[in-house]
Amino acid sequence: MIINKIQGLIAATFTPFDAEGNLNLSMVPVLAETLAANSIKGAFINGTTGEGPSLTFDEKTKQMAAWAPFVSDDFLVLAMLGGTSQKEACLLAKKAVEMGLSGVAVTAPYYFKPASVDRLVAYLKPIAESAAGLPLYFYHIPMLTGVDLPMMELLSTVDGVIPNFAGIKYTHHNLMEFNQCLRYKNKKFDVLWGWDETFLAGLSMGAKGAVGSTYNFAAPLYHRIIKAVEDNDLETARKLQEKSVDFIALYGKFGGAAAGKSIMKLCGLDCGPFRVPVAKLTTKEENALRQELEKQGFFEFVIKRSIH
Repeated sequence: MIINKIQGLIAATFTPFDAEGNLNLSMVPVLAETLAANSIKGAFINGTTGEGPSLTFDEKTKQMAAWAPFVSDDFLVLAMLGGTSQKEACLLAKKAVEMGLSGVAVTAPYYFKPASVDRLVAYLKPIAESAAGLPLYFYHIPMLTGVDLPMMELLSTVDGVIPNFAGIKYTHHNLMEFNQCLRYKNKKFDVLWGWDETFLAGLSMGAKGAVGSTYNFAAPLYHRIIKAVEDNDLETARKLQEKSVDFIALYGKFGGAAAGKSIMKLCGLDCGPFRVPVAKLTTKEENALRQELEKQGFFEFVIKRSIH
């Protein structure tokens, strides 16, 4: 299978809910058109940011169907298939093929964890077969899965065994390993950077594509970092990256993951609350968050919402 490597930013999208916590799929066209209008190359749905582990099978398939019409040569839609149930992931993979999505991704099982790369590949292989014809990415995020197997060994093990294995969404701090994976067999696989607050570090180690949650609302900031790097202006790139570091640092003060949805709301893209056990920000907390962001000059770097 020819791997068409992703270049540019893919937004790990939020799942839109209404006030009662039910899917609000009427927001999907607004989100898709806004991302495209801000030079985002695609959407990564049902992932960590999209609260995939908190969604039912039916909700995941409905969201996939809602995003499917926006697939094009210029805008990719990749669906996260889960990580704990191989059979469910296989079913979702088949749905992704039927719907014509651009690709799929899967994490390591994070309850009964694979003890070796061979066990991980045994888990991935039937899922990849169910997604035949679509590129499959392994989503490496040991901070959440608790599975930190060697990714170079994964690449060498799947090479020639899983034909549609496209690469890795790499959300980890091991820059040495990331660079090694990029260079495996003359850059055979697509290795996407997945850590927004160290985006510049990923670029410096060779990243060409990246998947992240803050690209949903701060894409112009990251586009400027890319431009500064292309212009060999490291000082400007570093200062812009510090803007990312500073606003992401507010997450710990304002509810963790829920802060991302609140920022979306402040940018005019209300995707509703996060599901429990994550706590929704109160009105007072959202106002305080806005004030902190204003002090940082954050709103200079936010996306322009598409008129839908």
